[in-house]
Amino acid sequence: MTLKRKYQLLLFSVVISVPLSLFAINFIMVIIYRLIDPAERVPFHESFAYPTMMAAFCLSFFLLSFLFSKSIHSLLRKVNKLNETVRNLASSEQLPSKLEISKKDEIGELIQSVNLLIDRTAYRELELRQQEEMKKELLQKLQHDINTPLTALRLQLFYLESQYPDQDPLFESLYKQIHYISELTTGLNVQSGETLENSYLLTHDIVVGDLLNSMVTKWSYLYNVQGIELVYHANHHSLIWTSNELWLQRLFDNVFQNTLKHSKAAKLEVKIENQVVSLCDNGAGFDDSQAQNGLGLKIIHDVARLLHLDYDLQSNQNGTSFYFKSQKPLPIKEK
Repeated sequence: MTLKRKYQLLLFSVVISVPLSLFAINFIMVIIYRLIDPAERVPFHESFAYPTMMAAFCLSFFLLSFLFSKSIHSLLRKVNKLNETVRNLASSEQLPSKLEISKKDEIGELIQSVNLLIDRTAYRELELRQQEEMKKELLQKLQHDINTPLTALRLQLFYLESQYPDQDPLFESLYKQIHYISELTTGLNVQSGETLENSYLLTHDIVVGDLLNSMVTKWSYLYNVQGIELVYHANHHSLIWTSNELWLQRLFDNVFQNTLKHSKAAKLEVKIENQVVSLCDNGAGFDDSQAQNGLGLKIIHDVARLLHLDYDLQSNQNGTSFYFKSQKPLPIKEK
């Protein structure tokens, strides 16, 4: 029921309930008076029934006011909660929790819009955080890759300097140029993370469940916008892979993006079962013989091979499923 309809009915109830309550109380008090004093020896307006009736009138007014004000207070509580959530979203570093939608009215639609805003903010923050981490890692690798030959070049110059002591000004200039190049690597502004493809990987232990949870949080906004249900089946175990977190994120990002743009699905289920990570949708599927034609699927295949993951793709008219399993997984740890 819409708010307009609800408060129209509330106003109508106020208009009807007041005279009805007056009539009902008057009728009941008259009956009680006649049962107690059938002969009516004392006039009604001079009997105990009259002040009792007036007190009942006042009590009924207070009761009706209380009941009708409950609806107004309920609306104000929801508005204040929305106001507090939006302010926390704008000012707090931590994202607020989603609000529960109790009724499908204008306030419920507004709550749904605020929840959508929370999802979008979470998506943008996680996306920016991931990009910053990728840039930071790429910068560290570039610094290492550049400083290694510079160190070798310094050693060679040191050797040549001892062989040609009369060329000190030349060697001093070369040392300055080497120092300048080294300083430039410290202030590099990384424009893109795509060049990570050509660099080596730094690996460490990764809790796959936590990573997938953050990925689902990031993509839930876009899936909600497209009307696709995104379900993550969390379990009571932590699957640990020795891998590179940024590249794992890129791998799963391509799966989520492929499902979002091409699957025509209504639902995507993400789960971990028997040390296998599966992402299954109920979309239209595609021809397996043309699976490698898509750029996203090629990236998924290449990254899975780079991270030493066993990768299986299954697709038919009932949907598409991606399965990933580490070739050397660590034991599952009980939480």
